[in-house]
Amino acid sequence: MEPNLRGEVKLKVCLIGDGGVGKTSLIRRFVFSEFDERYLYTLGTNVSKKEVTLVWKGQEVKATLMVWDIMGQKSLKHLFTESYFKDADGGIAVCDCTRTDTFDDLTEWIENMFSGSGEVPITILANKIDLRDQTRIEERALAEFAAAYDAPYLFTSAKTGENVERAFAKTAELIAGRAASLDPKRDTEADDSVATA
Repeated sequence: MEPNLRGEVKLKVCLIGDGGVGKTSLIRRFVFSEFDERYLYTLGTNVSKKEVTLVWKGQEVKATLMVWDIMGQKSLKHLFTESYFKDADGGIAVCDCTRTDTFDDLTEWIENMFSGSGEVPITILANKIDLRDQTRIEERALAEFAAAYDAPYLFTSAKTGENVERAFAKTAELIAGRAASLDPKRDTEADDSVATA
């Protein structure tokens, strides 16, 4: 991640996970502050964008998050590895906290992403936390899974908006922090990277 002469940068963030976990709804909530009760079926890939502000190496940077959404059919996962994940700066792996099978499938989704993008920063989300009485994924299990990828995790709700802004901001922050750590010109002082929508 290197800002251009105007201090701007574009970041490609890919959402991954099974169909029906709420990837499209999370994006709509983040980008448009909207929620639709109907199931939003994604055909192929869709790209949305939203501008956020990053503090990167002590400098305020305008970043445009290019948020990529993908259809979640398990049988088609391998088809998107190269084109979907190419040049990704980071990812958000989403499961449905009411369906343990979607949690179990995250490993394959993440490994597919890493094979196409390299080991970029990711954030792990257990979505639909508004259905608390139906939750089947324990926080301890989610925390252990995220720790294996050195990733943060959050319980989110596209319906209520709970932790949605925070999830995308955290992902942008991770990308900025990784870029700063890989920069050979980086100052020896610690860098605080914060994202705000």
